[in-house]
Amino acid sequence: MTQKIPVVEKILGANETLAEKNRAKLDEYGVFGINLMASPGAGKTSLIEQTLPKLAERYRIAVIDGDIATSIDADRAADAGADIAVQINT
Repeated sequence: MTQKIPVVEKILGANETLAEKNRAKLDEYGVFGINLMASPGAGKTSLIEQTLPKLAERYRIAVIDGDIATSIDADRAADAGADIAVQINT
């Protein structure tokens, strides 16, 4: 027998609130932000490497890369044309 449990509070409510604040701050400064998430090995960095050279012809690009241990992906973004590429430990 299955049981239905009503959800009375958004589990990610605090996360959504922070995301809204981030969007507002980016908008305030005229910054277009993209949050690219997928499982490891899905091709995120390869997509960035293929996309950045063309975008860098018209825009200043910054990449914040979350990685457990290395700065390899941030380095690859810099090599692909990012003006700023920062790695943070996640």
